[in-house]
Formats: sequence, structure tokens, C-alpha cells
Amino acid sequence: MKNVKIKFFNTDYVIKTDAEEDYVQKLASYLEDKVKDISKKESAMVVPRSFLLAMLKITDDYFRLVGDFEDFKGRAEERSRKLVQILDSSLNDADTFSFEEGLHREELGREELEDSFKYR
Repeated sequence: MKNVKIKFFNTDYVIKTDAEEDYVQKLASYLEDKVKDISKKESAMVVPRSFLLAMLKITDDYFRLVGDFEDFKGRAEERSRKLVQILDSSLNDADTFSFEEGLHREELGREELEDSFKYR
């Protein structure tokens, strides 16, 4: 753990954390902006340390959830794109094929789709 100094409403706080200093500064800045949005009158305030730590933790949780959602969304879009390609390839295939060939193609498509789920 390291000490990171942040400024929150013109008051310096020292936070012990494993996170990178830039990230902690980003959290504090985000929090300060949100408080300013809600309370236009406040330009300086002293926040109890435990309250600030709780707010930073909640903000960290929020940032991580947003990141996780963006990752999930990207993976879902990629899987959907692959599925559309598989369907398009099957629908656009003008060749006729036997029942066994159809089963083989279905199995290949299923394997490709399952492979896309392995890396979630």
C-alpha cells in the first residue's frame, strides 16, 4: 500500500491504497464534480475521512461496473457479429448438400459459436 494525496474541496487528504495515483485522483475529481452539480453553493467543505473513503469506494465500484459492462457489451457484440456471419453464410450458401453434410455444417457452426463464448 502507498499513500496518495488528493485534494477534495480545497482540503488535502492522504489515502492509503493499492490503486494508481492517477486513478484515485480521477475518482476524487469525479466525486467533487458530482457534489458541485448538486450543491452549487459549496466551494469548500471539510468531509470526514471515513465519509470520503466510503464515497471513493462507491465511486470505484461504479467505475469498475461501468468498465465491466463495456467489456461485456463488446464481447456480446462480437459474438452477435459472429452468429450473424454464421447465419448469413448458411443462408447464402446456394449449394445443395446431403443431410449428413448439413449436420456437419451445423456442428461446425455450433463449435464456432461455443468458441466465441469461451473468452468471456
